[in-house]
Amino acid sequence: MAEALAQPLLTELDAVPELPALRDWSRGQAFAEVPGDWLVFVTDVVDSTAALARGQYKQVNALGAACLIAAANASGRDDLPGVFTGDGAVLVVPPSCAAAVGDALRGVQALGERQLGLALRLGAVTVAALNQRGAAVRLARRRLGAGFGQALFSGGGVQLAEQLIRAEPARWPVPQTGGRAQARLEGLECRWNDVPATRGRMVSLIVRPRGHDLSVLTPLLAWLEALPQAAPVRGTTCRLQWPPQHLGVEMRLKHPAAPARALRTAAALAWTGMLAPLVRRDGRNPLTAAGRYVAALAASTDHLKLDDALRAVLDLTAAEAEALQALLEALTQRDALAYGLHASDRALMTCFIRSSTQHLHFVDGGDGGLAQAARRLKRSESNRSADVNRGRLD
Repeated sequence: MAEALAQPLLTELDAVPELPALRDWSRGQAFAEVPGDWLVFVTDVVDSTAALARGQYKQVNALGAACLIAAANASGRDDLPGVFTGDGAVLVVPPSCAAAVGDALRGVQALGERQLGLALRLGAVTVAALNQRGAAVRLARRRLGAGFGQALFSGGGVQLAEQLIRAEPARWPVPQTGGRAQARLEGLECRWNDVPATRGRMVSLIVRPRGHDLSVLTPLLAWLEALPQAAPVRGTTCRLQWPPQHLGVEMRLKHPAAPARALRTAAALAWTGMLAPLVRRDGRNPLTAAGRYVAALAASTDHLKLDDALRAVLDLTAAEAEALQALLEALTQRDALAYGLHASDRALMTCFIRSSTQHLHFVDGGDGGLAQAARRLKRSESNRSADVNRGRLD
């Protein structure tokens, strides 16, 4: 198996290997081994099922994105490796900034409960502790279009960290500086409206290879690479309308104090009111500033991600969705992987904006698509375990 080959040991963030093509994600030997003194941080909204049932899709997404943005601000590293999971985030952090990141995430935890009524589970496990349990944490990066990279994780360590923290969060506390738990959320923006499915259905997908063998993803990655038009965010689907649909969520997190929030909201409404007609008029014209920004936005989304599982949000025609499911079923019958799917009519986008040329956009399917797909994946894996226990699988 590709994963059995020796990986280089990562020494610093600047040395993370880049995987330019989607097909490279299946090459386990291309990832670098993360040192034992680094930490895997995991956050997720407690009982996100209930929050989604209440219609808090954007609140759940914004809290997950806030974890990544607060960690970047606290560490001073926009390249801090992390993945947005829909209802939370995963970060792999060197020891030099682990305590600062821990304080920032505790700050997000407090904001989520106070401002959004959402409880955020939070924990951290050293890579050494994961290695002792038979898992590895391996890291690579995919370069995106507007100045950001996207972390890619393999080796089984991230999945194990999620399991440990969800089972016993008190056993895996995050490191702290001893100072105040405070989240700085400069860069968090929720100005774009929901992105409609224009080709058929917006499909949220999570695929987990058996035994963490990324090579089994090769046919699926080839299928995805041949279908760039399935990206949910394109120049033709970006909608900046006034008033912004989700501005209130952004303002509650960034400006908890009511007087400041009112002023900031008024300023954001005025600014968006000026931009919206420009985007509607020029957003598809690559010769204009608005057109260049929208094109860069479309090239800077995380609608494909890897954190021991492949996560995807795709705008698919009915025929493409049927072909995808047939491919997944064939791989499942070979016992190569397990998967979960959820279909909706839209995607949601939460943004990390440093400037007009440096930005990253976190994407989830409508109705909490990734969280819904995760539940179906868990059900599929539970059914397989029951089948194994009954002797139904060879």
